[in-house]
Amino acid sequence: MTLVDHVRAESARLAALCTACGGCVRACPMTPYAAGVEAADPAAVAFGMRDVLRDGAGTPEALAWIAACTRSGLCTPACPERIDAAFMLRLAQWRAKGALGEPPRIPVREDTQFSPKVKAFARLTLTEEEQREWL
Repeated sequence: MTLVDHVRAESARLAALCTACGGCVRACPMTPYAAGVEAADPAAVAFGMRDVLRDGAGTPEALAWIAACTRSGLCTPACPERIDAAFMLRLAQWRAKGALGEPPRIPVREDTQFSPKVKAFARLTLTEEEQREWL
């Protein structure tokens, strides 16, 4: 099974378990920062997120909520179905960013300084010998 197959399978599994009740949306601290989400019905936003997991387009509110996710994890204990809502949202975010090859539906930030940042962090934790070998 490839990573794409695994993401699709997990997306389908979680979407099937989700009742789109909106508990995760109501618990989310990021809804004020996602365009249109506070005014929308939480169940409709959750339904749109579930649609993304099922290869659908999602709703503008659901996409805004998915994009605003900071992985606080407050959604998971709020789920009456005991689904790992944070993981479900993470999958939706990957999918909305085009991780499976489709065009992105939410903004994707490219960090051109990612590699230099990793190297700088590594220098803080590696010995001089490890730095010579690995960096």
